[in-house]
Amino acid sequence: MNKPNFKDVKKLIKVINDTNDAFKGFYSDRVIQENNVKHYCNVIAGDEAKKELKSYSVEELKNAKAGIRVQALMDAGYNTLFDIASATDYDLQAVEGVGEKQTQAIRNVVTEFANSLSSRVAVRIDTEGDPDKRERSIDLITAMANLINSDAVRNRAKEASDNLDAFDTTIANSGIIKNSVHWIFSSSTSKQATVKMSEDIYDFCNSTFFERLMGFINEYQEASHTSGETALTAFNRNSADFYALLENLGNVTGNRPFLYDSIPLQLAEEINETKLDLSMFSGMLRAYQTFGAKYILHQRKVLLGDEMGLGKTIQAIAAMSHIQATENKKNYYLIVCPASVLINWARELKKFSRIEAFIVHGQTADDALERWQERGGAAITNYETMGKIVNKIDNHMHLSMLVIDEAHYMKNPDAKRTMYIRRLDNESERILLMTGTPLENRVEEMCNLIDFLRPDMTKEIRSLAHISHLPEFKEKLAPVYIRRTREQVLTELPPINEEQEWCSLTDIDRACYSSAVAGGNFSDMRRVSFLQDDLTQSSKCIRLLELLEQASDEGRKVIIYSFFRDTIAKVSSLLGDRCVGVISGDTNISSRQLIVDKFTEARDGSVLVSQIIAGGIGLNIQAASIVIFCEPQIKPSLESQALSRVYRMGQVRNVLVYHLLCPDTIDEEMMQILEEKQIEFDNFADESVVAGAYDNIMDKEWISKAIEKEKQKYGLVLYEKN
Repeated sequence: MNKPNFKDVKKLIKVINDTNDAFKGFYSDRVIQENNVKHYCNVIAGDEAKKELKSYSVEELKNAKAGIRVQALMDAGYNTLFDIASATDYDLQAVEGVGEKQTQAIRNVVTEFANSLSSRVAVRIDTEGDPDKRERSIDLITAMANLINSDAVRNRAKEASDNLDAFDTTIANSGIIKNSVHWIFSSSTSKQATVKMSEDIYDFCNSTFFERLMGFINEYQEASHTSGETALTAFNRNSADFYALLENLGNVTGNRPFLYDSIPLQLAEEINETKLDLSMFSGMLRAYQTFGAKYILHQRKVLLGDEMGLGKTIQAIAAMSHIQATENKKNYYLIVCPASVLINWARELKKFSRIEAFIVHGQTADDALERWQERGGAAITNYETMGKIVNKIDNHMHLSMLVIDEAHYMKNPDAKRTMYIRRLDNESERILLMTGTPLENRVEEMCNLIDFLRPDMTKEIRSLAHISHLPEFKEKLAPVYIRRTREQVLTELPPINEEQEWCSLTDIDRACYSSAVAGGNFSDMRRVSFLQDDLTQSSKCIRLLELLEQASDEGRKVIIYSFFRDTIAKVSSLLGDRCVGVISGDTNISSRQLIVDKFTEARDGSVLVSQIIAGGIGLNIQAASIVIFCEPQIKPSLESQALSRVYRMGQVRNVLVYHLLCPDTIDEEMMQILEEKQIEFDNFADESVVAGAYDNIMDKEWISKAIEKEKQKYGLVLYEKN
């Protein structure tokens, strides 16, 4: 029996011990990394709290009952607690009657105020503020990036780490002979075990598995030492993960009261206690999204009505991932959505889950359906295709979850698309309807959807239509309907600023517009300043190019919207290489997302040009922080939907919105009536069907009157009569 080289074996055992210790360090480091994040959060919160001290009078010190000479402080020019906090001890003790003990008492009161305010501050990362604020924000972003990147390595390395630890423990418990002297006096059995263990150690250290362990160590070193520049780039690309981390660590306030909205406390607690297995989910959830996923699972058949931009798709995927992780069977999910978002659903499933996706649409629909039925996973189809595949599912398959995106498409119970979907109620263990359209007071539409989910509730909901504006109504809906708004849950969203850019008509603008007015063509009138072929003489385009130049200087990307294909064609031609893509009604579904991806990856100053209807639904365009509308829209909802593509979770820069307008034209008339109606629309948009009455406000009668008014303005009525 050959004696092992004990010197080499000892070295290899030490290498294995050290490697195992390094991996254990990976996981113990997490507490340190979390504390680093919390530290930088506290620094930012402390700064904000200190500013808030400006709103508290020095007279608050009277409540300390420490005999502080408040009047003397005020006479010395200290009017607010901020003034006190900014003063040195020497400054304070220069005030008559204020000594060391009073100074300490003053500090204690101010500190207590600041701590109380700091605990309530919602941490918002600002990379565009003053240099000090930017520096503190980048420190926080870097600390978070270290934690996020390290977690990714930790998750990938977990199984390998466990195996390494098990082997290290085996070596420690093996009783291996460690030197030549012990070898001489050891039994044959011990010698055989030592030889076998030594061979295993050699094999282990020369294995591809050990190479993987070394690779994880290198990855971790890089992940845990992210540079500020790399961290900032990651934050700008996906701020949602960073804010989700802050929220999960308890360092973003302001969201908790709105997680449940109008859900009764007992039901909310039951839902919140639901276990959510995210082992097969790859993303990070905000607190309200976690609650939403639990709500879907606990209630089983629900209507998720979160406002656009709050991640309804992610909540659905998280719920499906839980099912995939916890139910030991082949699961089938069916997602029905508008054709424009088929590819987006497939991409999101691939990005955030391990669920295989099959797009059942077009010429390959039959083949995709067969592969889905054979392998399981998620079939994604559109409303129109449902008629072709429903017979192959109804009475033939069991669905773990049926997801209906943009569920308001099936509000009409007599429509074929609705009837096809309703046929699958018995085949679906869980049903999730999703819509960003507010339904609280559209009782009939809501009841048509609820009747599919919970027919036992329909009669009672209809009977309560008269109190639909009251909290009691929403509480009755709680078992089946939940809605959160951006204002409630995304406290970190940067500000949005809207400007009206009035552009004086050029001679050619005026001539072309006069011709449109004379012809009584309302659509041509709306294209004022874009009617001519030579846009270098367009007043709106002159201003547009100026805005784009400013955007480029500030490192911003821009999306330009118009209702008219002719306008976007002319604008994109004018911009040349600066325009990275055009989305119109002619752009096929798969190309739309590819264009958005190209825009996201493009250099700062790049421009995306889009027809407002085509680009206003189903796309996430957070890369843009400037939005330009070429003309007023006839529906407020068109602009709000288009803006929601940009101003949504993940947006990190303040959003600038510009409306290009020409005075003494139909633009002026449209803006006037839009402004008159906007208040009513805003008041009812989240609560009432009345919003619909304000949505399409340019009716035929108004258009006729507006055309006549423009003719009078341009002296064309008299000309026609003569």
